[in-house]
Amino acid sequence: MKHYLLFCGIICPVVFIPGCGIFSSQTDTTEYTSADPYISDETKEKATPEETSGVVDPSSKDEPEIKLTGTYLGIKDYGYVNKDNVDDFGYRFDTDGNETVYKIADSASNGFYLQNQLKEGYTYDISAKNGFLNSVKQKATDKDIQIDTLVNGIPGEKTLKNFLTTALMPVGKALYIYGGGWNWQDDGASDQTRSIGISEDWIKFFSSKDAKYTYKDKDGKAENVDASTSFYPYGGFNEYYYAGLDCSGYLGWSLYNTFETENGKEGYVFPSTENSKRLADRGWGSFRRIVPDTWHRDNDSVHPGDIISIKGHVWISLGTCKDGSVIMAHSSPSVSREGQPGGGVQLAALGDNSECKAYHIAKEYMSKYYPEWYLRYEADLKKPEVYFDFSDERAGIFSWHTDGQNGGLTDPDGIKEMDPEKLLHLLYGEKSAGKHFKHKKHS
Repeated sequence: MKHYLLFCGIICPVVFIPGCGIFSSQTDTTEYTSADPYISDETKEKATPEETSGVVDPSSKDEPEIKLTGTYLGIKDYGYVNKDNVDDFGYRFDTDGNETVYKIADSASNGFYLQNQLKEGYTYDISAKNGFLNSVKQKATDKDIQIDTLVNGIPGEKTLKNFLTTALMPVGKALYIYGGGWNWQDDGASDQTRSIGISEDWIKFFSSKDAKYTYKDKDGKAENVDASTSFYPYGGFNEYYYAGLDCSGYLGWSLYNTFETENGKEGYVFPSTENSKRLADRGWGSFRRIVPDTWHRDNDSVHPGDIISIKGHVWISLGTCKDGSVIMAHSSPSVSREGQPGGGVQLAALGDNSECKAYHIAKEYMSKYYPEWYLRYEADLKKPEVYFDFSDERAGIFSWHTDGQNGGLTDPDGIKEMDPEKLLHLLYGEKSAGKHFKHKKHS
């Protein structure tokens, strides 16, 4: 049973939202999530099909086109359908209190265009004929969404400082969705990660959840799998592509907003394990697979702006502390104070224990600047042996050349050699008392 509440002009679920992120269509099903020991990317579970009723069948005689307004409720029998049979999918809408189910014809040949517009709980102007959707147009919300950012990157400014400033913008604002930032069909970037600025969808989704949110199974236990209440991918498609970010979606958005100045260009969302190597192949920097000796700040240490790919995860380094611990920015399903695997874009630490310098820095910044997030999640401490595991031959460390070579980044501010504390003071503008910059985005 679904229950909905009107929120910011959309209908938001208050008990259960069926469905979730992505079941990766790639060969390596661990590509788009965190390589955290808490999260095992086992073979994706399939729920047992339930008895279903039929979708609206096309009429045997040609019917006139109809136009109406409806709120999208999700895919019929989500969790029990597979993208291989996408042309048989039913797309559910609430129209004047009645549920109507439509099909979408020739999805693959049309690039899954309509599926990449549909977002559960949002209201659309719909055009349909013979039981098939022809077009959908999202209706404007009834109020502006205020996006409060502590820092603001400059689209198209190709400097290391701007890349890291940009990467901080979604921190504490976007929840973890497995496949968030990928498109519906799971073969590239979504509209959200090919757009300039923070997505209102991330803000709405974050605001509609609390510390009980889980991206997958309740309590992180596989025996609790339930497609009707999970945001995890089932069936080879990304039903919740728009709602948050996974690790590669987060990096892809950060790169797009650093290198591009307008919406809709080619995206930067790639399989997480391959991200570092792909960037090096563009000629933007070097790629190495040496395990860093972080206890000695030699050439093998990770520096601000380095991008580290391990099997199933990718993260951004903010530098190495004097004690060898590392500050990082990433999107990861960390466990909430309610014991649920949710998390999202955050500053976190790599270190042997909670006494390390990086952990204290991460805790300070997440509690000080992101109080709503910190009420749900403690500062996260990760294990270096996991996050520097380059056993996959595709994994490794990417470091920017910083000479602008081949259209890459420059470093006029000397960011690459800064220690994490000095860097974060600079990026957060703390000499001006951490001033908040506010702007409004209009739907």
